[in-house]
Amino acid sequence: MIKTLYIKDFALIENCEIDFTNGLNVVIGETGSGKSMLIDALSIVFGGRASTSIIRKDAQKCIIEIQAEFYNEKIAEILSENDIENNNNFLIIRREISLKSGTRNFINDSPISLNLIKQIADLYIDFHGQHEHQSLLNSSYHQDIFDKAAGLGEILLKYNEKFELLKSTINEYKNLIKKEKSLKEKNELIKFKLNEIHSVNPIENEDEILENELKILENSEKLSNLTLNIFDTLYNDDNSVLNILSQSLISLNQLSEIDSSFEEYKNELQGALVSVKEVANFSNKYNSNIDFNPEKIESIRQRLFQLNSLMKKYGKINDILSLKKELEEDTDLFNNYDAEKEKFEKEINIQKENLLKISFEIESERINFSKIFSQNIIESLSNLGIQNSIFNVHIDRIYSDDNSIDSLSILEDNHQITFTNTGINNIEFFISTNLGEQEKPLAQVASGGEVSRIMLSIKNILADKDNIATLVFDEIDTGVSGRIAQMVGNTMKNLSNYHQIIAISHLPQISAVSQNCILVEKIEKDDKTYSIAKILSNDEKIIEIAKLLSGDNLSDANIKSAYELINNSNLEK
Repeated sequence: MIKTLYIKDFALIENCEIDFTNGLNVVIGETGSGKSMLIDALSIVFGGRASTSIIRKDAQKCIIEIQAEFYNEKIAEILSENDIENNNNFLIIRREISLKSGTRNFINDSPISLNLIKQIADLYIDFHGQHEHQSLLNSSYHQDIFDKAAGLGEILLKYNEKFELLKSTINEYKNLIKKEKSLKEKNELIKFKLNEIHSVNPIENEDEILENELKILENSEKLSNLTLNIFDTLYNDDNSVLNILSQSLISLNQLSEIDSSFEEYKNELQGALVSVKEVANFSNKYNSNIDFNPEKIESIRQRLFQLNSLMKKYGKINDILSLKKELEEDTDLFNNYDAEKEKFEKEINIQKENLLKISFEIESERINFSKIFSQNIIESLSNLGIQNSIFNVHIDRIYSDDNSIDSLSILEDNHQITFTNTGINNIEFFISTNLGEQEKPLAQVASGGEVSRIMLSIKNILADKDNIATLVFDEIDTGVSGRIAQMVGNTMKNLSNYHQIIAISHLPQISAVSQNCILVEKIEKDDKTYSIAKILSNDEKIIEIAKLLSGDNLSDANIKSAYELINNSNLEK
């Protein structure tokens, strides 16, 4: 859970630190007091968009920081992979937005990218405001909700692997079809190039090998003279280096008998003698192997001419060999195209059959769970004041007119069933909220208050399946009041048994069930306006809820009503 939110120089907030509890945290305050600033600050610190416009007037830098506990293994893995200290499953996320240096992001005091914060945010916190409520009216959102509630994550992952494999195979098949047309057009050119390369038949690095060999052959006379000169100078002449060193060694031996300090230099001179003999022997051997072969020189020159002519057209030898391999593969494909095409078509059909099999399994689980899901929603809506509702999950197959082998569809029972990345079904919620009315798509029926309650019902159903630590609700009580507000409050309190809840509310019934009530106020000081926030004590909470019930004109009756509302809420299970 989020334990602390610290805000400095953000909009109208100068300096603020708020402690949250593990259960239901409700933020209250008059319209315009700055309640939404707390939600905005949470959104920013968890990776939301931030610009210098949020920095408080006359300040240079805004700081938003949260301290939080986590028990999600994936978050621990992310920290480990990025060499960030875990701190016993404790997170400190900080964002600094500066007029001078832009935005800096930190996790546990380690500088990190914004993308890393967003990865953790996706696993840790879920924001629900008016925009999120409205997303419920988009039927494409229904499938994600339903499949999550049905616990289909694992089988959908297996399905998606097979789906991606099919798409990849179909793409290869399409490339094959395109290539066949291209090969037909270029077949004669391919033959010409391949014949030209085959006629020369170069081998790897052949030009470098031949050029080095030619250089040696062309300089054979010079090599002979130089090696012979070395041999004579070092070994063969009367005054050769070897003879001179040998005489010097005799002198050293005599000197060392007189003075032992010459002894160590005998080894040095003996080593020199060995080196001279080795160089002389190598030069002599090299000289004896020198090949005076004009025919071979001419042969190498002709071969290099062939290679250079080929390289002018097709690049270096290694490039020519790569081209040769490619042209041979194209030729092989051209000659065996029908067999290759048939192989792909057979593989595609097998993959489609396998995908259809797992699609039917997913569809069956969806149909079986839809009755349970619908009944749970109906019961939850009844608890939230929507009596006699009808709620159904419409699960329809997706069909197509495209029966081509390279389509993402398969013929089954005279229908062309289409595969999507989530199966073969469209899922949409239908509802009737009034007795006697026919069910219709959710977007056509529900009012704002009803949508909020449907969203809350769904979150309640997902409570024990969702690993998200913290849920943030921005005025989920929109469009409800009185007895319904009390029901919404009780549902949120129940949801807080599974998740930490941070909610903005303007209703006393919801504030009453909070375990932590936070008041946001706007004050004026030194010709400036500030928003401040504080945790209310139990007595302060009674007074503020009394104000929500009656306005600022408090009476003993109002205070008593607030006390009873809180007391009755605490007695509720």
